[in-house]
Amino acid sequence: MIFDCIILGAGASGLMCASKIKTAKTLIVEGNPQPGLKLLASGGGLCNFYNSEISFKNYYGQNPHFCISALKSFDFEDFKKMLAKNKAEFTLREDGKFFARSSKSVLDALLNSLPQNIDLRLGCKFDKASKNRDIFEVFAGGKVFKCKNLVCSLGALSRKSMGASPSAFDLAESFGHEIAKPYPALCGVIFTGDLKKRFADTAGISLQAELSCGKNKFEGGLLFTHEGLSGPALFNLSLYGIKNKTLEINFCPKIKAEDFIKQNKNGPKHLLALLERLVPPRLAKALLNGFDKRTADLTKSEIALTAREINAFSFTVDKLGGYEKAEITAGGVSTKDISSRTMMSQKVKNLYFTGECLDVSGQLGGYNLAWAWASACAAAKTINEA
Repeated sequence: MIFDCIILGAGASGLMCASKIKTAKTLIVEGNPQPGLKLLASGGGLCNFYNSEISFKNYYGQNPHFCISALKSFDFEDFKKMLAKNKAEFTLREDGKFFARSSKSVLDALLNSLPQNIDLRLGCKFDKASKNRDIFEVFAGGKVFKCKNLVCSLGALSRKSMGASPSAFDLAESFGHEIAKPYPALCGVIFTGDLKKRFADTAGISLQAELSCGKNKFEGGLLFTHEGLSGPALFNLSLYGIKNKTLEINFCPKIKAEDFIKQNKNGPKHLLALLERLVPPRLAKALLNGFDKRTADLTKSEIALTAREINAFSFTVDKLGGYEKAEITAGGVSTKDISSRTMMSQKVKNLYFTGECLDVSGQLGGYNLAWAWASACAAAKTINEA
C-alpha cells in the first residue's frame, strides 16, 4: 500500500496538518503510546495556544522573515470554529494571549477533527526514511511504509521524557539539509560557583526586572529559584543564545539607584536598610554581598558601585536549564532550503518540515503553537492542491 501522505509525529503540528489534509490515505506515525504529550503539558495544563498580536518580530532564526507568509495565511477564525465545535472553551486575556480552559480540550479538538481515513499508529517509533524515484520509504516500528508525500513534524530536542529526539534533524541531514546549531531555549539559568553561594537565600523572590544580553532586551517577571533564575523575561532572552555570554539585570528599572541613594543619605542609617526600599530584603542582602555601611559615610565610588549592582548587575551565563527543562529547542532545520509559503523542501520534492524542528523559534505567549498551526496548515494546503 502506498499512502498519499505520511506525517511523522502526532504532536501539535502533526495533528493540525493531519486535520487539514483531504487526501484519501494518510498515515500518522507516533513513537509515544499516546498523541500530543507535549501539548498536554503546555502552560501547566492551561494551553496558551495563540496570541492576538503576532509579528515576525516575535520569532528568532537565521532568517527572521521566514515565518511571515505562513503566519499571514493561517486562518485563525477557522481554528476557533474548530475549538467551538468541539466545546473547547478559551479566553482572551488583556495581554493578547489566548488560553484554553485545558490543554486536553485542545488536543481532543484536534483528534476529533481528524478525517475518518486517517491511520494513526501509536508506539510506532520513526527510524529513517529514503526516497526511490517519487516514493518515500519510511522505516518505523519495525515496518516499512510507503508514501507520495512525507511531512516531518517530529519536534526537536526539548523534553526527552515526552519523546523528544534528534530524529527530525537526522532525517533532514539524510536528505541534504543543513541544521542550524540547536540549543535549549525558553529556559532558566542555573547558578554555579560563587553566584550559587551568593544567591543561596533568594529562592522564591519574584520581581519585575529588565534583562539584556548584547542588543537583545526584555522587561518582565524574573524569579529566583533554588537553582538560579527563571521567569518570562529571562525565558524570552534565552531564545537568542545567552550561554557563555554576559547577562545584565536591572532589578529596579523605574528608578536610577545612584540618584536614589544620594537623595536618601540622611534616611536609613545603613545602606542595607535603604536598598530594602528598592528590592526585596533577601535580594538586597545578596547584592551587597557582605558590604554594609552607614549611609551618610558612603563615598561616591561606593555609591556608584552599589547602584551598579541594582541597575546593571552582570555575570557570565555558565549553565542553562537544559533540554529537559527548556520549553523549546532553538535552531534546527535550516530554512534556507525550505519554501516559506509551502514548507516543502527545495531539495526533495514532496518532503515537508513543520513546527519546532525548523529554525523558527517564538517568544513566550502562544507564539510557538501559533507557528505549529501555521506551518502545518501551509504544508497541508500544498498537499491538497497537488
